Amino acid sequence: MPKQKIIVLILLTSFFIIETVSTEPSDSGTFWLMVDTTPDADAQALFNALNKLLIEKGKVSRAHIHNLTGDQATKDEIQIFLADIGNRSGKIDAFIFLYYGEVSKLRGGNAMYLSTQSGETIQDSVLNQWLQGTGVDRTLVIVDGYANEENLGIYYANRETLGTAALNVIQPSTAGKNAFLESLIDALSQQKIDADDNRHISIIEIYQQLQTNTAFERAIFAPTGNVEETVMRLSPAIKVTTFPDGAQILLNEKESGLTPKLFTDGLQQGTYTVSVRKVGYNSPEAKTAELKLTQGESVNFAWALKPISVFGTVTGPSDVSVVDTQISIDGTEYVAVVGEDGTYSFQDWQASNMLTPGTNYTLYAKQADFYHGSATFTFDGYTAIEQSIQLVKKTWFEIAELEFSRNDHQKAVTAFQNGIELTTDFPPMSEDLTVLLFTTFADAVDRSKVQDIKYFVVTAKLAEAYQQPDLVKKYWKQVKLKAEKGSTAAKLAGQRLWQLNPWRNIINIGIVCLLVLIIASGIWTFYRYRKSKQTETEVDA
Repeated sequence: MPKQKIIVLILLTSFFIIETVSTEPSDSGTFWLMVDTTPDADAQALFNALNKLLIEKGKVSRAHIHNLTGDQATKDEIQIFLADIGNRSGKIDAFIFLYYGEVSKLRGGNAMYLSTQSGETIQDSVLNQWLQGTGVDRTLVIVDGYANEENLGIYYANRETLGTAALNVIQPSTAGKNAFLESLIDALSQQKIDADDNRHISIIEIYQQLQTNTAFERAIFAPTGNVEETVMRLSPAIKVTTFPDGAQILLNEKESGLTPKLFTDGLQQGTYTVSVRKVGYNSPEAKTAELKLTQGESVNFAWALKPISVFGTVTGPSDVSVVDTQISIDGTEYVAVVGEDGTYSFQDWQASNMLTPGTNYTLYAKQADFYHGSATFTFDGYTAIEQSIQLVKKTWFEIAELEFSRNDHQKAVTAFQNGIELTTDFPPMSEDLTVLLFTTFADAVDRSKVQDIKYFVVTAKLAEAYQQPDLVKKYWKQVKLKAEKGSTAAKLAGQRLWQLNPWRNIINIGIVCLLVLIIASGIWTFYRYRKSKQTETEVDA
């Protein structure tokens, strides 16, 4: 292969490697010192597990984690390492000191002492001096200690706050000495420990996760200092939330689940655009943010969703007030009342009774008894809908038809009853409503639930509209039987029964023929009479 091609290939490969490394998230600013002053062999395995967790999940550089165990866990080694931290070039964001071993207090004193493998102890105030000497602004201390004192409550009297933040866990020497390390590793491994999803696991979050653990019932568990300080950074994430929850997420125009949701997998450095939508709420404007893809980075997208409105103005005749007009959405339980400004609005939607997107709905307006109006709209679920409604005065019979179309049969019957109180001359009703009214009135009449003659008249008329000749005769006969003689109802019943008589046409034809015969006979007689008179006149002449 030519030398120039090899050089180009090497340069391209190098560029790719550099680019890849530069975009890999890492926690390059955190340093750890882990000290195990016990002879416990199991502790080393736990330290190794914690090291692995910090490297793989926390992305802490392997070179930034230093372990002092066994013979190395001496006072001098600890001091030397802390001094070395202070002499390092480059910025150190945080230094975390984890101590595992025996702790003690002098009788009558408040200071806490940490034991070492050299037999010397480190007083808490001395440790603080060493930490301050590092020049690191954020120094965190985690003490996993066991004590021989019977009264561990004396450790609450400690006046020295280690570092800028600390978590002191002091257990009886008789307790399981690895309990805290095991629990800490388990807690840091879980996603739920990051309670606020800010991708920073803090002292207080570790405390809250472990404080209810029964293994520490007899232990002193005390977070001190700035308990919000970060112990471990998690991988970068995008968090999408809405109020209320359950909105559909579009991440870079791709449907990506429902809120609330935390995105951690497959993220790339760059710009992300997020939009959300939820049925019953206005779709807010999309938001855009830059993801640097750094360890502990959290990009938050949040919206407080506003309910969409179905609203409008109600108008009516000039002499009719529209205030307090009731507006309902057909097929639902939603009802609104028109205000002083003549408008109505629906926006308090229930999740269990949400309107269906893409569906047509009818708005019904009712003011007092006689003024009604309606309008139809299509619910798309994500944008406000304005729809005006005009009130029109209707008769009881029109109201009956309206209520029947809304499947409120009882109101339809009631409206019809109100109408016949004014007049029994009702207009033609729809076929299905006619059947309902007839069966209702016929049942009332047959069971003698009503005695008012108008109900019998109406039942007979409904039977006619129902086109049931036998039933028509039945109820007109009842009208004739029950109506007062000479009354309008009695006369009407007589007329209708006569019209329903099958012999009526034959009799009418006979009468017509008889009349024709009589008229023809009269004409013939008159003709013969005139003829005879004419003959007599001619003879006399």
